[in-house]
Amino acid sequence: MDHRKPPAHFPNPVLERQEKLFSYLREDHPSPRGEIGLPRALFNFERLPFFATLLQELGFKVVVSEPTNKKLVNIGCESVAAETCFPIKIAHGHTLSLLERGIKRIFVPYIIDLPPDHPALERGKICPYVQSIPSTLQASFDLKRYGAEILAPVFHFGTGGKLLEEEKKRLAKMLGVKKKELNRAWRAAEEAQKDFERWLKKRGEELLEGLSSEEVALVIVGRPYNACDPGANLAIHNKIRSLGVLGIPVDMLPLDRVKDLDGLEGMYWRYGQRFLLAAHFVREHPHLYPIFLTNFSCGPDSFIVHFFEELLGGKPYLELEIDEHSADAGVVTRIEAFLDSVRGKLLKPKRPPRRYRRKIKPEDGRILYIPPMADHAYALAAAFRACGVNAVVLPESDEESLKLGRKYTSGKECYPAVLTTGDMLKMLKRPDFDPKRAAFFMPSGAGPCRFGQYNRLHRKILDELGYQDVPIYSPQQDVKFYEELGMIAGGNFTRLSWQAIVCVDILDKLLREVRPYEVHPGETDRIYQQCLGKICRAIEHKEDLFETMMEVREAFSRISTQGRGRKPVVGIVGEIYVRANRFANEDLVRVLEEMGAEVWLPTIGEWIYYINYTSKRTAKRLRNLKELTRLIIESHVQTKDEHRFASLMKDLLRTAEEPQVGEIIDLAKKYVSEEFEGEAILSVGKSLDYLRYGVNGIVNVIPFTCMPGSVVTMLLKRVREEHGLIPVLTVACDGQRSMGTRMRLEAFMHQVHENFEERQGRKLAAA
Repeated sequence: MDHRKPPAHFPNPVLERQEKLFSYLREDHPSPRGEIGLPRALFNFERLPFFATLLQELGFKVVVSEPTNKKLVNIGCESVAAETCFPIKIAHGHTLSLLERGIKRIFVPYIIDLPPDHPALERGKICPYVQSIPSTLQASFDLKRYGAEILAPVFHFGTGGKLLEEEKKRLAKMLGVKKKELNRAWRAAEEAQKDFERWLKKRGEELLEGLSSEEVALVIVGRPYNACDPGANLAIHNKIRSLGVLGIPVDMLPLDRVKDLDGLEGMYWRYGQRFLLAAHFVREHPHLYPIFLTNFSCGPDSFIVHFFEELLGGKPYLELEIDEHSADAGVVTRIEAFLDSVRGKLLKPKRPPRRYRRKIKPEDGRILYIPPMADHAYALAAAFRACGVNAVVLPESDEESLKLGRKYTSGKECYPAVLTTGDMLKMLKRPDFDPKRAAFFMPSGAGPCRFGQYNRLHRKILDELGYQDVPIYSPQQDVKFYEELGMIAGGNFTRLSWQAIVCVDILDKLLREVRPYEVHPGETDRIYQQCLGKICRAIEHKEDLFETMMEVREAFSRISTQGRGRKPVVGIVGEIYVRANRFANEDLVRVLEEMGAEVWLPTIGEWIYYINYTSKRTAKRLRNLKELTRLIIESHVQTKDEHRFASLMKDLLRTAEEPQVGEIIDLAKKYVSEEFEGEAILSVGKSLDYLRYGVNGIVNVIPFTCMPGSVVTMLLKRVREEHGLIPVLTVACDGQRSMGTRMRLEAFMHQVHENFEERQGRKLAAA
């Protein structure tokens, strides 16, 4: 091994970057408007020049928390209200340190997106943990105790345009400054940020040009707040330098010059874009090798690393995972071993990367296999068949699905990704499976959670197994959703599939509201299955669904029940796949019923309404009147259809009609910005809706390490504190079938029964 000691003048680019970053703080700047604190965490390792300059130009004294250290890490880990990634824990520690120093205003914005590192790419979104940090800080800390507030403006730096102009107006009002004054400070802040970014590229170019023909350099690939924070990265920059090797931060590379953009399609995370661009750049540079620096439970990286490795084309890389438990021991050894393995291989040929393919238009004669998320999948398949597409629901998830999914994934992806992978692979193993006549259905998304990457991972796995010609149809769940569904099944499919979802939503409610009180065990399940078959047949043959639902109503009205409504009610929220899939959630609804509860669930239709809601908002911002008009009409028809079917069940169901999604979002706005898109705001809003109806407990069921689900866990802490300490439990599912989960459910249900009995006692006393 090469143990040469570097000369004193040998560069340390990470520390140079750090020095330049904090040079934008000005101690002697006039500050008539008082202090504002900036945590030395997250985006302040990239956009500190902007925020510091903006606030200083407006007359505020910027107070930055002390450098990351063990004490800050420890208090951050102790104060965070759920298990998150390491950088979020660090951010909590820095914020708490500012609060304990007496800082009354702390600036922590919602940053939704950022400009891309390459002109050919679209804006890049930020992960759920970082987007929602203002809300989770407010949930974790009792700000009233400190007499403090979190200043949390929303910024779409990547979207820009009129949306950002509106956000600037709201910021001026928040800070109590005139718009003209803010505009002047904003221009200075933008110039400071550009100056920092120009310096990064210039310094990176100097370092690359200075490499000798025999020299190897390491690129530190990571987010600035974990790769360039000396207190959070195990001082890896110093360790690399001690080995006489240059360690270059990834944002110093000229990524805007990368010409090969294969593999970046559908990568909506800003840092995912950066890392994949870096993979292209490093693959083509003979002297560069990457160290991929990540953190335990980093959701985006659990997918990004697959694509990063693929784009490297066989070039070796070192992955280091850091959290609060990491220690220095062994890191230098691993880096030394990595350097030994790559030295002398500068001219190794590179394998070209594969091209990612997202399919929309169907191919004739193929069977379209649909994931078995819930019984709604059978009605959806019937709607496809009614429109000429031979659709079949994959067999229900089971232990074989789990085993196969784990075999072909890393174990770091979210649980639904593992199960949907296993369900596909289980079908591939069947002797009657014909790849020439098969296709899989897996919708895509535009973030910020990981769901939109499932189809990319599935595509990669199928390719590696030799099924390159089996397409995956992945319509985007955004403003183009209905248009892309129409490409698969034709224009009539949209309304028919919606009616299918509404009918099964109602059937599911009937099951859950009737079964806990049935006199003859098993009767409700039997009637439910009969009715599900009737609905699917009616959909496939385009028969009158209203008449079919009248038959469903009649069938359920004949079930013998006893004491309906005399059990405690538990409302379930959480990630849509796990809460809906019986195998994934270990049959949670039935377990809670066995423990004496009636269980309520959000409808699947709620998510469709939410897609409409966000799509209409996007269309308004883009001034796309044609698309906006279509969406308004679509929503009106969908609402009318839902009310028509729900009206049949008003005397049978306590919750026949659901609140509008706008009402759900309005309920949640106190706890989280509606700009933080995805299931988190729906889960918080639905929890508050449940509380209006007097539920006795709430279960947040999520995949293990689910980012939006963990955010909900943190926010429900605050909801619970403000709404009478109602029992709340988060159930994280990963397929382990732990007895600990059962014990936690039993303890939770004990609290639920106590809550129910206490309320019943109050009612009797009032009567």
